[in-house]
Amino acid sequence: SIILSLKIKRDFKNTSVTILEGSKNFLNAYKSIKIGKYRCNPGFHALENIRSNDLVKLFKKVLNLKKIVRTRGLLIGNNLISFTSKYSDWPKEIKKKYNLKQKKVSVRRQSILSSINNKYLEYLKNNIADKRVSYLNSLSILYPWFFSPNYKLISNDEGEIFNQKIRDKKIKHSFLFPEKGLFEHISKGLKILVKKKGIKVKLKNPVLFERKNEQIIFNGFKNLNDKNNIKIICIPIVPLSHAIKSSKIKLPQLKPIKFYTALIEIKNYVNSEFDNFCETIVSSEMAYGLRRISSYSDVVNLNKRKIYQIEFIEHEKILNINDQLNKIIKLMSNFVSFKKNNNSKNIKVIGVTFVRNVFSPELSTINNLSKKTVNFFKNNKNILFPRQISWPINSNKHMLFAQNDYNKLIKKIIKTSK
Repeated sequence: SIILSLKIKRDFKNTSVTILEGSKNFLNAYKSIKIGKYRCNPGFHALENIRSNDLVKLFKKVLNLKKIVRTRGLLIGNNLISFTSKYSDWPKEIKKKYNLKQKKVSVRRQSILSSINNKYLEYLKNNIADKRVSYLNSLSILYPWFFSPNYKLISNDEGEIFNQKIRDKKIKHSFLFPEKGLFEHISKGLKILVKKKGIKVKLKNPVLFERKNEQIIFNGFKNLNDKNNIKIICIPIVPLSHAIKSSKIKLPQLKPIKFYTALIEIKNYVNSEFDNFCETIVSSEMAYGLRRISSYSDVVNLNKRKIYQIEFIEHEKILNINDQLNKIIKLMSNFVSFKKNNNSKNIKVIGVTFVRNVFSPELSTINNLSKKTVNFFKNNKNILFPRQISWPINSNKHMLFAQNDYNKLIKKIIKTSK
């Protein structure tokens, strides 16, 4: 919505543009959280250099960015390797146990289950999530991420193409961050920018939708019911479904999974292998539910302390969160060299916080909701619903989708309405 608004104002300066936001925060996903005395992003937030050129250009209008030249790490079981490590450098026990091949393997996403060792996929999935997360829904975060670079995905998706180039070492991997590390500084800068451009922002303004006599009625902002106003729906499928009053749209009963983030401090150390990477994605039976370990100190310019940020979800195999944290600490200690042998006193949890509930609906359920929301808004003049976002997407995808939708549809409709 922000990117679309800026594009509309650029090309149609006299057009009034208003963004309606249901939450109390502008760009709520970028809002920082506090753990102990530290503020951090609600998980690893970064821009991948080169991949995100247009987004970077926008962000540089509102603040300075810094670059960290490191790639991504993979922690599989008790093995820490690089995202770019070739097959010959992969752990022998993993290659042998799961019969991973040295030859080039290229598959389409819909053929993963029939082409890839299911035993290995199940091992990876069971480490990161319990039965509340669908096995099929996990494939996109398992393959080809937790495989050597000779395992490729046949895809036209820009992110998957970019990551394969990283794995093939055709691009030097690096990440961009706000100068002070926190993405909420981007949010603050963009809020100033949109207001400077004359774009109105209404926070705490949720909208409900209902259909009466084939017309869409908007509850929550009276100007939306002016038929001459163009309305662009930018709400993802699931929250949009909650906002629609219709007996035809039935929401599935989903089981929530708690998602946490924590800060871990390391003292009296000589070397940490995690410092070879900006982020390390994880699938390990030694720390069920652990998803990511990332550098916190380097991101927020904390030079005198060594702190990492971890992300994990609750897992039925470890019901107590303190037990889960202790297992994560024990796993992390395997990759840190200390001045003294007493590791337990040299790694401590600064604090942990609940971030949000996550859900794992079946793909068929999401597709069904998508079709029904499209049908709900169809045949209504000046109501545009160009993009059905069914899963969480990164900021670069938002930029690319906004550019595509604006150039192919929205710009033409606004022009013809003048």
